Amino acid sequence: MSRPLKRKPRRDAGRPRGAFIAEAVLACTLEELASHGIENLSVDRIARAAEVNKTSVYRRWPTRAALVAAALERVHGEVSVKLADTGSLRGDLMLLVGAVAALLEQPSGRALARAAFAESGAPEIAALAVRQLESQARGPAHELIERARARGEWRAPVPPEVVMAAVVGGLLHRTMIEHRPASGAWLAALVDLVVGGVAPRGAPAPPPPAR
Repeated sequence: MSRPLKRKPRRDAGRPRGAFIAEAVLACTLEELASHGIENLSVDRIARAAEVNKTSVYRRWPTRAALVAAALERVHGEVSVKLADTGSLRGDLMLLVGAVAALLEQPSGRALARAAFAESGAPEIAALAVRQLESQARGPAHELIERARARGEWRAPVPPEVVMAAVVGGLLHRTMIEHRPASGAWLAALVDLVVGGVAPRGAPAPPPPAR
């Protein structure tokens, strides 16, 4: 007589609702958001990928917006942009935009980017995603701007927040609207535009990038 097949137990079967379940669900939510966006996000797919019951998901996060918000908050603790001092504003900015571009190539970064464009259906989620993206650049940006000011490379009246918004916005436009890669040449052109815009009046133009 053949023995009955044993089913693989679910992650949440007979177990208390622990942190490991939440981590699995939030990680799968970011993957789902990166692949499908908020409009087509499926809690069923997330539950299957995390190997939990859908009721376990809704028990913790009663709405899709709450689930997505929790997942996006998780990104902030996972990703941090740290930059070295290259000795010039242009070099520092190249490192910064390269780091942000690399973030947008990761599932967590793509999830943030797709959420940032979801204002029509979930404005509070879009606002959270934009804040998260900007926060990745804000810390290192403050340091590089202070160094640039000390070197005389930054014109005093230029507001740093406007420059950072232009950098992040430019990268989002390139990757999410144009659907084109942020190549090294494109990033260099963006940085040169910023460097020229913030330089003190009458300052010499930055040297061309090395080939």
